[in-house]
Amino acid sequence: MKICTLFNGRSGGAQAIGPQVKQLAERDGLCWIPIDQLQGDQALIDVVKAENPDRVILVGGDGTISRSLSILSSPSDLQFGIVPTGTGNDLARSLDIPLGNVEAAWDLAVNGQARAMDILETSIDEPKLLMNAVTAGIGGVVAEEIQSETKETYGALAYWMSALSVLSDPPVFRIRLKLDQQKVIEEDVYAFCVANGRCAGGGFVIAPKARLDDGKIHVTVLPVLSTVEMFESGINFVLTNEDAERRIVTYDAREVQFEALPDIPCSLDGEKATFGSMMFRVLPGARMVVGGPNAAFSGNAQP
Repeated sequence: MKICTLFNGRSGGAQAIGPQVKQLAERDGLCWIPIDQLQGDQALIDVVKAENPDRVILVGGDGTISRSLSILSSPSDLQFGIVPTGTGNDLARSLDIPLGNVEAAWDLAVNGQARAMDILETSIDEPKLLMNAVTAGIGGVVAEEIQSETKETYGALAYWMSALSVLSDPPVFRIRLKLDQQKVIEEDVYAFCVANGRCAGGGFVIAPKARLDDGKIHVTVLPVLSTVEMFESGINFVLTNEDAERRIVTYDAREVQFEALPDIPCSLDGEKATFGSMMFRVLPGARMVVGGPNAAFSGNAQP
């Protein structure tokens, strides 16, 4: 199997982890491509096409991984391994990729089994495809507030620190959700999430029952609650999932459309933007991605 490695030197943990991963690539005789030095998407497509690999190892954070998986769509059986070096590493969590153990993540990326993973298609041009999740409302505000130096210093804890500050005075949005062109939900919310994976925002479990190959979009809604209810519900949902169904509501669909008033801050696989409306649909089994033994795939043990 021919394997090449794509490395983003600008990801959150690149400076600390990059040299070790490069040594592993050199040890195994794999080509090393610093994608942050390439000029645009077409340059990335061209360099990978020239290498003609069977598997590509992506070394970076959620944004790098999502962008690379979106761009590199041909051939359809091209496999992807992941060595996470970002701040949140949320897709890596759903894929059961070791965090904090670079060599274990590398060995899995090189030798692990690739399985067909769903992705999400959006109604906008950029990003057109998403791998993990869109968080809107509180999650989008948190993404806007986190500074790069804070992410580098505190890692995933930066998301939790910012979330606590936002929860003290959360913005309220009126949303209208349409699921599969049928079910319509209208209510005031603090946040909602459209997810393919299970985690967002650096380890918040927002779709605990999601499978990466179930052909479904998982929608989680946090309605307006009292301050006490919100903190209790958030803590229970993230840490224990107790009482989640009563307060934090979840839905499944193959197509989701939302409208928001006012326009709502969003984080799309880590990329920040603000929207008044958007539509998503699931593309089943659209990428071949390596996961660990407890990855969120059908038939695997529950992580």
